[in-house]
Amino acid sequence: MSSDELFRNLLRPAVLHILRASGFHLGKPSAVDTVVDITVRYISLLAERTAYNAYSNHNDSTPTITDIRMAMQDCGLLVPTMTAGEEEWKQILRKPLDFYTEGSGARRLEEQRRDVEDTADVKEFIDWVKGDQNKEIRRIAGTLKPLPTGPADLDELEMEDYLNSLMKKHSKTGVESRFQGTVLGVPAEPKTVKIEGGGAESIEEWCRRTREKAADAAASKHGSSRATSLHGTREPSEDVVMENV
Repeated sequence: MSSDELFRNLLRPAVLHILRASGFHLGKPSAVDTVVDITVRYISLLAERTAYNAYSNHNDSTPTITDIRMAMQDCGLLVPTMTAGEEEWKQILRKPLDFYTEGSGARRLEEQRRDVEDTADVKEFIDWVKGDQNKEIRRIAGTLKPLPTGPADLDELEMEDYLNSLMKKHSKTGVESRFQGTVLGVPAEPKTVKIEGGGAESIEEWCRRTREKAADAAASKHGSSRATSLHGTREPSEDVVMENV
């Protein structure tokens, strides 16, 4: 299974939970596959626009919150209250903050009012995420927990998605050990793999191998010279003539 197929299959349960929370309880597999494919394409487009904005704004592969917000606007996830031209004219016609006195508090109030206007679309998106519709999606997925009341419950409060809940439900040995080194778990600790016949891993091992090679070479040379000397001192054999008695 390729990585694309793996992540597509991991996204499929989330899409099914969203459809169930929206009131769709039955559907053909082809229809579900189409919705999953649209979701994959939309997430890919959002990631591509984020990377494009990051390289265009500050020539860096790490996006900032501004790059993500611009990508969300490009993909229609955030709908601005005004067009780009209207925002530019509004900024030109605005009274500069320097005209507001600092001591009366008017400048601080004006800054707060402008911040609310500039982040109206983001606030609407946050309200949707924390709203009843997303709450119903979490309830259908089985990740919505009851509100904690006691101090112990507040300390044990842990927000998790459906995938972590599913892994903890079906894992008897624990998520950390069972899925370690896979895309579903934590990365595995790097370990040194020793290859037989490979190079020396340390200077001590290199010295030991050098001494062993020198000893083997000396022993081989000594054995060869001894065999040569024995061959040179050997007396030639003569034929013995047997006389008739």
